[in-house]
Amino acid sequence: MKLSILMTVLVAAGLTTAPISIQAQDDYRSAPLDVRQHGYQHGYRDGFDYGRDVRVRNVALDYRTDAYRDAEHGYQPYLGSRDGYRDGYRQGYGDGAQDGYNGVTSRLEQTFSWRDRNFDPDVARENGRAAVSYDPRWDYQDVAADVGYRDGVNAGLNDFREHHSYRPEWHGAYKDADHGYDSAFGRKDEYKRAYRTAYESGYRAGFGLRR
Repeated sequence: MKLSILMTVLVAAGLTTAPISIQAQDDYRSAPLDVRQHGYQHGYRDGFDYGRDVRVRNVALDYRTDAYRDAEHGYQPYLGSRDGYRDGYRQGYGDGAQDGYNGVTSRLEQTFSWRDRNFDPDVARENGRAAVSYDPRWDYQDVAADVGYRDGVNAGLNDFREHHSYRPEWHGAYKDADHGYDSAFGRKDEYKRAYRTAYESGYRAGFGLRR
């Protein structure tokens, strides 16, 4: 069954072992990720959280953790090659860990931001939502994690720039928590829980340790 939901990723093809080229994202109108790019984004998110935690604890950064070595968090067989996913995950984890540790958000923004600055999920219900299709094999947890994290990153970045307080729960997208939801997923409350968890993680990354 084709799922009509929102997609935000537009990245250059990265099928070799060369570094993945990450381009600015469109407003949920884009091509699907290949397996290595998908791995990169999952790895970057996990690595960024780890690097930020290490910085808080004021210890030296060594990103070659169990998660880095395993490199399978978020992997599903329908995504494609396990080795391709793991390769992308490790590169993303290393990049994310260094950025989180150094408090740098430029690559985070480049990877997860909207190209169209007029797109705002807080008011998307009023403006209408640009519907495109995810791979129909994705389940609600994959979609909620992708959409929720991306929405949270952008909200966190914007709140910091506007000198607002740390306030993820203030945003309409967080309150609704149904951005990207499709009735084919089943119960909406389960989607909302997964979305809010990802949103909070993305918001922390975007707002940073500067609060």
